Amino acid sequence: MKQSNFNRGSVELFLTREFFNSLVTVLDRYSQAQPDNKFTSYAVKLKEKMMRHGRQFTHEGVPQIVIYFYENEAAMLIKLLAIYYSATEPSSADFFSAAVNKSIRGESKNADQ
Repeated sequence: MKQSNFNRGSVELFLTREFFNSLVTVLDRYSQAQPDNKFTSYAVKLKEKMMRHGRQFTHEGVPQIVIYFYENEAAMLIKLLAIYYSATEPSSADFFSAAVNKSIRGESKNADQ
């Protein structure tokens, strides 16, 4: 079995300039808003990783950056984005209840069971 000479996460994230800048801006706002918050340290680490380890390439004439995250990093990134979004935007619908009320087969669950 051939081993690679470096270890990278399994979650690939391809970002255009606009998306990269937007994502890093969100992470940067965590450190500006609450320096002592536990999520701030995660945001700072993820921002530093993106700035250090993002690799630029061009796809169909569009410059992009690819970043490889480990699963736990990707999960934290999603959580940070959800927290940020919920703090800045009102919820448009109750998707949580809709998801909870569906079974694996797509049938409604009965709460009394």
